[in-house]
Amino acid sequence: MVSKSACGRYPDCPHCHSGHTVRWGTARGVPRYRCKSCKHTFNVLTNTPLAHLRYKKRWLTYLGTMVEKKGIRESAAACSVSVATSSRWHRRFLDCSSSQRIKILGTIIGTSSTQALVSLSETAANAELSCWRELLLVILSWI
Repeated sequence: MVSKSACGRYPDCPHCHSGHTVRWGTARGVPRYRCKSCKHTFNVLTNTPLAHLRYKKRWLTYLGTMVEKKGIRESAAACSVSVATSSRWHRRFLDCSSSQRIKILGTIIGTSSTQALVSLSETAANAELSCWRELLLVILSWI
């Protein structure tokens, strides 16, 4: 089972599978947790195909290019990453299970939208929210 969080629960420890976890700050914009049983720290990307990948803010754009069936080079250009990075992302995104996709997207969207809205004016925040609405279909198709 899991402990409480902002949406009611913290994830179980991926190392020992204990439900005794607490919030432990953030790392690169992603919330971290600490297991009270084994003392390991982790985030929702730990032990998933997306662990250790960079440029998280570009992942939603990349998912959009995957849904549009764009090639690796086109996706790389759209996200301003190298072809090697695009290829790695493509393979790793396809390797995620549906339950991993839901957890990962929830965290990335929550983190990105909160940071963006805190630092933007009201007009810019509304524009940012409309962008998120447009990406909702892309996100749901990936899940």
